Amino acid sequence: MMKWEADDLPKYFEAKEYIDTVLVPLIPIQLSNEADSLKLANYQKTLQIIAREAERDFAGRMLLSPVYTYVQAASYQKEQERINQWIQLLFKEDFKHVFFLTFDVKWKKEEKGLDGTLLWLPGTVIENYQSVLTKKWINEQTSQLNELIKSFW
Repeated sequence: MMKWEADDLPKYFEAKEYIDTVLVPLIPIQLSNEADSLKLANYQKTLQIIAREAERDFAGRMLLSPVYTYVQAASYQKEQERINQWIQLLFKEDFKHVFFLTFDVKWKKEEKGLDGTLLWLPGTVIENYQSVLTKKWINEQTSQLNELIKSFW
């Protein structure tokens, strides 16, 4: 696996010439009301599971970035500028493919200005991550995501 973790980074630097893709999860946060906060926290956990599964399937070709976290009420245009700066400083030099993964549909309006490809998935609140149906849904989402990523290679 190639994640932004102390155990994985030495492997990344050893195989750097083969890793041409980075996956950046975009996670909104807010604490203005409990129900929305809980929903976003649930989405965050689900998105990270899907991102880890995608990265596992493409180990040796993809690096899973640290999560890019932003305040949901912020200006998406300003966040787009910050994300692009972040990408330019961290990833643009070494990666041919930059993918942003999100459940937040508001990014669809800003995707043309992103220095990468937006991969939007419809969000689903999950009650039980251990259920057979949840595992099946996550596998289906990951499989579709992987097919989409492969189409860019």
